[in-house]
Order: sequence, then C-alpha cells, then structure tokens
Amino acid sequence: DSIIKFRSFLLAHIKNPSLQTLIKGLISYEMLTYVFFGIGTAIVDYLVFTFFNAGKVSALIANIISTFCAIIFSYVTNKRWVFKSKTSGFMEVLHEFLRFARARIATLIMSEVIIFASVAIYGNNQKVNQISKLISMVLTVILNYIISKLFIFNDRKELINEKKKSIHKPARSAEKNLWW
Repeated sequence: DSIIKFRSFLLAHIKNPSLQTLIKGLISYEMLTYVFFGIGTAIVDYLVFTFFNAGKVSALIANIISTFCAIIFSYVTNKRWVFKSKTSGFMEVLHEFLRFARARIATLIMSEVIIFASVAIYGNNQKVNQISKLISMVLTVILNYIISKLFIFNDRKELINEKKKSIHKPARSAEKNLWW
C-alpha cells in the first residue's frame, strides 16, 4: 500500500511521460520484490562462492556450486513471491523449473566466461576473483529478470488457453458483420 502511495506521489509531481513510464516500471510490487529476493539470491551466491573459494576450491568450481544453490533459492522466491506463478502439479512445476534452470545456466556460462577471463588476465587472486564475481552478478541479475519476465513466469498457461479459445471460436460470416 505504501509503495502505491509513494509511486502516486511521484507520478503526481513528474509531468514527463517518459519518466512516468519509468517510475511505473521501477516502483512496483514485482520490481521491489525482485530486487529484495535478488539481493537475497546474490547473498546466497556470494557467500557460498566465498566459502568454497576460501577453502581453496578453484574460482570456477566455486562459482558453479554457488550458482546452483542460488538457482534453487531464486526459483522458489521468484515463483512464489515475485511473479506469483500459478503453475501447479508436478509436471507443470517441473517444466517451469527446467525453463528457469536453463536460463540460469545460460547466465552461469556468461559468469564463468567473465571469471575465466579475470583469472587468465590477473591469475587466481582471491580479491580479483571477488570483484569479477560481483561484476558478473550485476549482469546476471539484469539478464535473469528479463528472461524470467518474458519467458518463464509470463502466465504461459493463460496465454495457451487464450489461443485455444480463439482457435475454436466459430468464424462470423460476413453477412452478420454488416451494420444493416
């Protein structure tokens, strides 16, 4: 409720339509919960990475382990609280999770490339590894939101049902569409 009041206050005082559109997109329940749980996911990812990397596990292996822990945490929070997915039943949830995991694995590959390049250039320096991890995390968060919003939690079931309904509707004859 306070989010809506704050957004309404800003919109009342900003007259630029482009800024109003930006505010509507950035100050919403979905965006704020995504940021909140995204920070939680980043904390899980970073702490697990730091734990394993400090234990002399290579940065690349530590990154894979931390990413898989973060994927599970992120799926649960995004499904339940951010995008409020309505999938139910084992197979439907499994398919949704697999789409989610594939997207996250794609961004894991991007993260691995960034960390690999960092290690190749600067050596296996823990401080440099942490900085490259933070850079890859920022890029990952942005890409993951876009992918989740457009391809994973986009009410696919409702879209499919709408398409089925429109396919099965009988076509109206041209005579019935005439105004006279």
